[in-house]
Amino acid sequence: MKDDPHGLKRPRAPELVPEFIKAIPTRHDDSIAVFDADGTLWVDDVADDFTQWMMEQGHISNELWPQYMRVYRDDPPTGCRFLLTLYHDMALTTLHKHVNHYWEEHARTWVWEVMESLTLLQEKGFPIWIVSGTPTDILLPLERIIGANVIVGMDFEVVEGRITGKHSGIPCAGEGKARKLNAMLGQRKVRFCAGNGSLDGPMMELSEMAWSVYPAPDFAEYSRKKGWPILPRPADFVEEEKFLLED
Repeated sequence: MKDDPHGLKRPRAPELVPEFIKAIPTRHDDSIAVFDADGTLWVDDVADDFTQWMMEQGHISNELWPQYMRVYRDDPPTGCRFLLTLYHDMALTTLHKHVNHYWEEHARTWVWEVMESLTLLQEKGFPIWIVSGTPTDILLPLERIIGANVIVGMDFEVVEGRITGKHSGIPCAGEGKARKLNAMLGQRKVRFCAGNGSLDGPMMELSEMAWSVYPAPDFAEYSRKKGWPILPRPADFVEEEKFLLED
């Protein structure tokens, strides 16, 4: 575990890569491959898991956590923005220290079909962009861990080195994912995009080829109508239930 805290050092399994991804030609232009994070690269939610760990360690208060769960339940994009308030007044350098510590000690539950496909697309020359409603700073270790080229997430507003609790720029959730990605693409094209739910739909529509990963029934039906290939949930799949069902 200490030698491989992320569980990524394992024999390659190219048989897990779908044929439609194997058929993508080697990159010959300025196109990129885009992946959602939570629910796509892994089945769990790193923003929530990291935040709960931060509260358990006493680094941030748990006072706003119940409110966050209610806000996210009722409006996920607003919930993604609200999570930033839990980090109010923390120094950005302190956050980065805790983020690096967390990733070294906690592994994700990776979706291996997706990770094998990501690796193949890297080998074909595609820069890997991670686009997520999770705060960008929490995902920065993915540059080192999986070789991600660009991390596009919810950006903290930072003033004089400290987090204000507000977001900066385009809020990267739901429709905002597509807007923020579009604003950053320049002349690049999205050759491939993988996502897992309705918050990813607008972003996936920007791509020449999209892949629906472990979708819930409603998004699976939406994906079928779009003609997107679907990676169905395995029989033993258990969706996380984090949010308050009642006030």
